[in-house]
Amino acid sequence: MKKILLIDDEENLLKTISLNLEKFNFKVTCAANIETAIQIFNDNNFDVILCDLKIKNSIGGIDFLEIVRKKDPDIIFILITAYGNIENAVKAMKMGANDFIVKPVDIEGLVDNIKILLNKKNPQQNKIEPPKLFNVNLIYNSKAIKNLIEEVSLIAQSNSNVLITGETGTGKELIAKIIHELSGRKGEFIGLNCSAFPSELFENELFGHEKGSYTGAANSQKGKLEIAKDGTIFLDEIGEMPLLMQSKLLRVLQEREFNKIGSNEKINFNARIISATNINLEEAIFQKKFREDLFYRINVCHITIPPLRERKEDIPKLVDYFIEKYSKLNNKNIKTISQDALNVLLDYSYPGNVRELENIIERAIIITLYNSIEISNLPRHLTQKDINFKNNADKFSNYTKLINFEIDMIRSALENNDYNQTKAAEELGISRKKLITKIKRYNL
Repeated sequence: MKKILLIDDEENLLKTISLNLEKFNFKVTCAANIETAIQIFNDNNFDVILCDLKIKNSIGGIDFLEIVRKKDPDIIFILITAYGNIENAVKAMKMGANDFIVKPVDIEGLVDNIKILLNKKNPQQNKIEPPKLFNVNLIYNSKAIKNLIEEVSLIAQSNSNVLITGETGTGKELIAKIIHELSGRKGEFIGLNCSAFPSELFENELFGHEKGSYTGAANSQKGKLEIAKDGTIFLDEIGEMPLLMQSKLLRVLQEREFNKIGSNEKINFNARIISATNINLEEAIFQKKFREDLFYRINVCHITIPPLRERKEDIPKLVDYFIEKYSKLNNKNIKTISQDALNVLLDYSYPGNVRELENIIERAIIITLYNSIEISNLPRHLTQKDINFKNNADKFSNYTKLINFEIDMIRSALENNDYNQTKAAEELGISRKKLITKIKRYNL
């Protein structure tokens, strides 16, 4: 049984949270001020500390965090607050807090996060069941994605809202579909791109409308929230959602009900919300472009997908998968990629992540004339010059530069000799047979 130290100056909150956590088989010790908590902490061993950010007539939660970290740098420390202040959250994370949640506390979401943090801290001692099988095709070979799937498997068992963050092209919708499938929900997975609609159309898309509710509403129509009944609604690019709609979505999450445009009839909302973004929502909050209260509602469980450049061991397996996929789609018999071409792909930074890699392979399959993908089939920007990505120059290896030099020499020799291969070979100092082999290899 895991032991939790809970600190808050609200007696009712202490009772409520402790009783609920004990239902999930946690042993909870309570303290009404930091001074008492310090004494209890020094005399006992705990797995998790839950501490209010601001406590009357006492030092604050961040000060207590600093004291705790000096004695135990590894204990799980979660701050609770009614203020939901991003600046305090950032400060707390920099000081070593593991999580930051707001009141009223979502117990199920809190328990989910505690389980995930415990498993990350000691995966052997807090072993979770192996991930269930799922039909969504996720191709990977890296430990980073393996760990991500274990985390996703745990999150899927809860009903809490999920926020998935990651750069464009990392596969956020794919992860959302896996969560839905592993959750066992009876309803559908319904996706909605929040950047695809202006505010006036977005409301109709989300809530639906009754017949005659506005000009042109010839028939009643269900919105995504209603269609997703008993299922999952995936809000992609939620950072682009209009502020007015953010307010209306927040009301749905608080009241768990909504009504169609032009109707007073309440419809119960029981779908799970999974949101995704490739922008920094904390920064959007500072810029008054995203509601802070909505952020905390959707960010109960947070998943971050690492970019492809940080898990390059996935690239060979992804390349093989895309070769097989696009060979079939284009009725070709391409089975492999040359080692030189693969090395170029391994040396690239992928600002577009997996989606960019897929596009590269699809293009190569279409233009290659042989049974394998060669360097000449790759986009020129991969092989001709250094790629500047986020102000960091990624230097290509010498073999790429030599190959580019050789391609230029062959082209120049062919042009100088009116594409007479025998004369071009003589100029290059190689046999005609070797020149023909290189022309084929580089698709010249």
